Amino acid sequence: MMINRDQFHILLVHPPVVSPAAPPWIAAQVAAHLTGLCMDQYDANLDFFLNHFLAPENLTGLADVIEDRERQGIFKDIDTDTITLLADLAANREHWERKIDQVDRRLKLLRTDDFYMPERCLSALKEIRDLLSLGSLAFYPSCIRWDGYSNPTVRDRTQVRAFLEDPDTNPFLFFCQQRLALRVAHPNLGLIIFTVCAPDQLLAALTMARFCKKQRPAVHVAFLGHDTVLPLARDYSDTQLSETDLNPLLELVARLKGINVGGQPTAPDFSGLPLMDYLAPALTLPSGVISGPSSDLPPHSSLFTVLKEQVTDLRAECFLMNDDRLTPDYMAEVAADMAGQRPVFCLGLTCALDGSTSPEAIAAARQIGVRLICWRDPAGQLETLTKTLWDAAKTNVWNHVVIPAERGNSLVKDLTHFMAANPNIVHSWSRQRSPVLPFENPVDLADEALGDYAKVALLPGRSFWRCLNDPVYLLLYVNRHDVKKLMRFRVQDDASSVRVLGANMVFHFVKPQELQPEYLDEICRMVEAGGSVGSTWVRYNLERAFLIGYAIENGVIVGNSSLKHPRPQYVKAVNKQSGLDLSKYLERGYTSVRPEYRGMGIGTRLLEGLTARAGKRKIFSIISEDNAATQKIALRNNTRRVVTFFSERLGKDVGVWIPERMLED
Repeated sequence: MMINRDQFHILLVHPPVVSPAAPPWIAAQVAAHLTGLCMDQYDANLDFFLNHFLAPENLTGLADVIEDRERQGIFKDIDTDTITLLADLAANREHWERKIDQVDRRLKLLRTDDFYMPERCLSALKEIRDLLSLGSLAFYPSCIRWDGYSNPTVRDRTQVRAFLEDPDTNPFLFFCQQRLALRVAHPNLGLIIFTVCAPDQLLAALTMARFCKKQRPAVHVAFLGHDTVLPLARDYSDTQLSETDLNPLLELVARLKGINVGGQPTAPDFSGLPLMDYLAPALTLPSGVISGPSSDLPPHSSLFTVLKEQVTDLRAECFLMNDDRLTPDYMAEVAADMAGQRPVFCLGLTCALDGSTSPEAIAAARQIGVRLICWRDPAGQLETLTKTLWDAAKTNVWNHVVIPAERGNSLVKDLTHFMAANPNIVHSWSRQRSPVLPFENPVDLADEALGDYAKVALLPGRSFWRCLNDPVYLLLYVNRHDVKKLMRFRVQDDASSVRVLGANMVFHFVKPQELQPEYLDEICRMVEAGGSVGSTWVRYNLERAFLIGYAIENGVIVGNSSLKHPRPQYVKAVNKQSGLDLSKYLERGYTSVRPEYRGMGIGTRLLEGLTARAGKRKIFSIISEDNAATQKIALRNNTRRVVTFFSERLGKDVGVWIPERMLED
């Protein structure tokens, strides 16, 4: 079949399955380079969610399919969650039918200001995810999620080929027949470009490519995406193109059309996409440096101009930068070029975590709208990396860290340990998917998050950010609610109600003999999890303490401290190393605050309460020189470091701190 080059038509397709909260970046780049050509920009991902998979009539039909498959005994050797879902569908079919009837309302809520009301937002997201799980059962073991797709049975080329032809497990075949077929029917179609930005899209894209080749064998099919997803596309496409260099794409179009095309655009082209249909209350656009013959960073003023134009022309309110060269240092230069202009947008950055970012740059970036930084590819010394994260947290920027897939790396282990202990510094995280098995189920990081606190009582519910599970939503919530407030949102076990950590704390100060045995056990575990003291004498010292202070909320101890009678041997050792006679002093110590409750002033209030109840007794505390957090608590309570010495037991420098009002001349 000869292509009519005068009416050459291009179909640009963004395949399922990724988040439907924002338009695609790669497709907008390609569209910008092909401006002026006859082109249809098709976000099949958004169409798949809104008009196909979550359409009420489709969900009702899938529920019938599930019941038929269960009667046929198809579901064998299934996991516990699937068993529970099947049982619930069988016992509560009317309940699920009501959920299906309300799905459109749930989707619409995500585009309104009700989205920013945590419980309404979570309720909508939970209902949508429940229906995604329900629909997925009709194609078990396929699993359609809000932000991706998995099928652990697809591991090699042979299994990919079988999957593409299997209507029982492939949820994209019927979508091609119902939705894609209309686009492929264009009489002058000469080129179809599938933009694949994530491994989760690959099986859908291959299904769609195979369908297109069957419908229109003469049409040229090209895949454009990350190098890791292109090898499997060779069997189902005519050309594979890297997303990092669009020159080969321009050459392909020129060859098919017969004339030179394209130029070097300065901004992506979102005009062919249904921008008002994306499932977010504020239009959030991906942004970066346009690929082309010259992909150098643009002048700072140029980037600012492009963003302002997209705010004005497209009504964009937020931008997620996906180019790791657009660092806080670069954005600080943008701030300088703005010459005091107030930002009219908020930004999320993607940066390498290598310790090269200065605190001044982060602060300047915050001033021009940076609210979230996604840190990737950690490299260097742990101390340097954690300092960078701490610098960002101090400027009220949300830190999200992406942990590499490999688990044996010592830096990754140490960084994961740091994140678990410091959720007030690393506010959220995720782990990269393995490039070897891209269709496996994603890793749940809940257990990794416990770290040293795995032995203490579990905190009910889960962090709010885990339930958002979308960078667009996270950016919008951080911008609306602020970092410190968002950190305290805790989702209850029903997955839709929210409480605020720290809102109902009660402080107690008691003698050891007045403490319930189970509370003493928990406080001992808390102190040991804190890791700042040896565990040998913890219980012994607490049982003989002068006073124990603890904070409790909803039945869980969230912080503790104590005034101890120091052992004579310990007083003697301190005297030998520091020259101070502390034999008549009480020692304040064993302070531990759950990671989720740090930054709320709990340590300060415990210290104040203990000091106020010490009577005429004097108090000292030993604080290591590398424990900046505890030193800050001491300073806020008018406590002064009186001497520093090297602790042979701890192997590092420590300070002796005494309240100023207790110091003698």
